[in-house]
Amino acid sequence: MGFCEDPERRRRITGMAAHEFVCRIARDAEGTVGLELVSQWLCSMLTLDDEWDAGRLSRDPARMLTTVTRLLMVINSPEALRDDPDLYLASVRDVFQRARLWAPAEAVKRWADSQLESFMGAACVVAHRADARTMSLDDYLTVGPLDRGTRSCINIIEVAERTAVPQSELDTPRVRALTQAAKFLVLCAADVYSYRRESSQGALESNIVDVLQRHHGTSQRQALLDAAALHDRTMCLFLKLSERTEKHASHELRRHIRQLHNLVSGNLEWGSTSHRYTADPAETLAAPIGGAEGGAPAGSTGGPGSAGHARPPAVRAERPSDGRLSAPPMSAISWWWDQLR
Repeated sequence: MGFCEDPERRRRITGMAAHEFVCRIARDAEGTVGLELVSQWLCSMLTLDDEWDAGRLSRDPARMLTTVTRLLMVINSPEALRDDPDLYLASVRDVFQRARLWAPAEAVKRWADSQLESFMGAACVVAHRADARTMSLDDYLTVGPLDRGTRSCINIIEVAERTAVPQSELDTPRVRALTQAAKFLVLCAADVYSYRRESSQGALESNIVDVLQRHHGTSQRQALLDAAALHDRTMCLFLKLSERTEKHASHELRRHIRQLHNLVSGNLEWGSTSHRYTADPAETLAAPIGGAEGGAPAGSTGGPGSAGHARPPAVRAERPSDGRLSAPPMSAISWWWDQLR
């Protein structure tokens, strides 16, 4: 689609191993058609995400909102804006045209609708950055899952695997809690994995480590430990809630729960090995695309290990750092634990 014409940008995009992420989370996909189209989408969205963090759109909410509005128009009406040479428009047009020929209409519609949620979250983060505002913990728990595109991650599994669980089954409180817990686990792991890169870019407005550090007034190390503890506490809930939900679930809902498990585990495995997160952050800054100004913004300061240091390999823990099945004092998510009753 033109993203890889520049050799350096091609190196960074291929280093993301987006295809590996997709294969890890959509383990029951039929053939390669669905895997290929969502891998293409992921490459373009991760590249765009870098522009939102450190490129031409990182501090310009108005310009960003105009960009995503045009993307949404093409996602929902691929016939529109065909004379526009923008690479992102061309990519999403191609992906969603192929998706509509491949997957159930309901699955593609959910995926298309999820883009509005993702773009709204990202725009909120850019607006905070442009106004030099930080997020409270409550703000983060509301905006973070949107900004990281966690709902879309679930939807691309449905598209790749050509499934669509009935909406009525997704709307029960227990299934909503289970799904939101899975999304939070993806969010939390992504934040920890990307902390060094986002710190080097001065783009920590929506990162759980920075949010917890400010909320509790602790050190960076303690905030990392707090993020890991909250992740593990939520993981214990997710596993127990999955077990209880599966007991009386339909075939379609059991498939959905398996997809959530594959998303959570696949994201953990991919993030621990992807060049996007393991490399020296200086190597992963956004490259110019269509006039984008890559690189860290003026005045930003590098975080720990931000120059000349790759992230050390992840180490598996033998037990959760926090295995309690009681709710944390966070009103945005504490109701998930109520569903264990």
